[in-house]
Amino acid sequence: MIAWRDAMSVGSPALDADHKKLIELINLTEEWLGRESWPQVGAVIDDLLLYVQEHFRREEAIQAAIKFPDTEAHRRLHEALAARARLLHDKFKAAATDAERRTCGAVLAKVLNEWLIDHILKQDMKFKSLIPKKAPPPPTAGAELKTGLPQPSDEELAAERKARREAREKDVEYELPPNLAYLLKRIEYVIPHLPSPATGFDSFEKFCEAAICRRIDKVLVFFQRHNPALSLELPPVFLSSPEFAEKFREAIVKFIFPVIWDSRQIRMLATSYAWAEDDTETFWEHVTRPLEQSILLGWTQGWDDLKLLETKKDGLKVFQVKDNTKALREMLQPSSPQAYDIPKIGNREIETFKSLLDPANDWWETLNRAWRICHDLYEQEKDPRIFQQKAREGAFRDNLLATFNRFPPQWVDFLVLACHRVFPRISTAFLESFATNLGRNDAEREAHIPYTIRYLRQAREIPGIRDRERDEEMEWQLRMKELSDYLAHRPKKE
Repeated sequence: MIAWRDAMSVGSPALDADHKKLIELINLTEEWLGRESWPQVGAVIDDLLLYVQEHFRREEAIQAAIKFPDTEAHRRLHEALAARARLLHDKFKAAATDAERRTCGAVLAKVLNEWLIDHILKQDMKFKSLIPKKAPPPPTAGAELKTGLPQPSDEELAAERKARREAREKDVEYELPPNLAYLLKRIEYVIPHLPSPATGFDSFEKFCEAAICRRIDKVLVFFQRHNPALSLELPPVFLSSPEFAEKFREAIVKFIFPVIWDSRQIRMLATSYAWAEDDTETFWEHVTRPLEQSILLGWTQGWDDLKLLETKKDGLKVFQVKDNTKALREMLQPSSPQAYDIPKIGNREIETFKSLLDPANDWWETLNRAWRICHDLYEQEKDPRIFQQKAREGAFRDNLLATFNRFPPQWVDFLVLACHRVFPRISTAFLESFATNLGRNDAEREAHIPYTIRYLRQAREIPGIRDRERDEEMEWQLRMKELSDYLAHRPKKE
């Protein structure tokens, strides 16, 4: 998997965003080719054509503005790359066998990697020195000091918004009456953004504490995505709540980090590099394998110390709750029942908390790639906007089942529930059907997806949820029938 590095920046936030998109396309291509999922490879090629059209136009406009002397030669390179992209697109769409698709896919991966290495890392760097340097805006009062790429100008932000809007509308190919037009629109929802890395700490201890919390935040922020347009009666599960994330950081600082800090290895790290000039992201570049193991050992021990003790009383198994565990329960309680749902913290919840830190792996990019696959499959199987690429029935479900092998098992619950809180047609009825793949009854299923089963039990107690979902599905089916009839009898364009 290719990861973005600051050295790849050409100095323009708008172009850097485009180049990050290309890296995403490369990673998605390798993901789908490895699984020989041809509809998804086809979707990547469709995205590639859109990327070519938008990115080259933006890049050539910037070159003209900065008076880049080799603009014409660079434009010819763009034309050659665009021609290759169109050729690949046409060949893949015309492929009749898996062998032909496999050949086209291999060529696509090769072209994308050559594009990154030769065009971006070599050709585009030729005009980097001509792009005006912009100082980042001053931090707001009380805000953390942050580092990152230069902030885009108002003009660049407007151009990016326009490009995203045009991309969203690109595949709406029909003029429809207002009561049907929404059926062809892309789904929109909230994707929380990770704050910039922090720097400027008073002590190495606070720096380490913040760096560990940031790595955990990358998992928590990922699961916070949601769709405000959906009417959901039940509160989000705890891992999906920003309020829980804040309280969880407090719990780490109070109960867990002191155990990690007891390690001599992590304190010795302060003497091996200039930490005062570093930030909470680059901190991890200086963590060696033995230190990763030391941090994980302290993290694990800190949570294990909070576990309930199993004892027997009158021949019955009982659990003894420690004082610190009682304090943790109190600390992680939501401010209101609608803020988030969390069971009374026991050993299962503590195991879930333990899973949130992996010093050896940064899960941010992997999680977002997995979400992109979920999004694509949802559109291709269940969203009528997609016409050219269709996923087989059950593809979305099977992809969720496959995530058990790609992530810590405790996270699958929260990915499934994130889909429910984002995608309109992933209803509690879908969750009930999905759960049947994991056991014959709730007790067996709970071993795999305890928080989804807890959510479903709560939903079953509110009959209005199933009634609302049934009404919404019936309305959707009616609109789809109306759309199908309209498209079948629409007048042909001259």
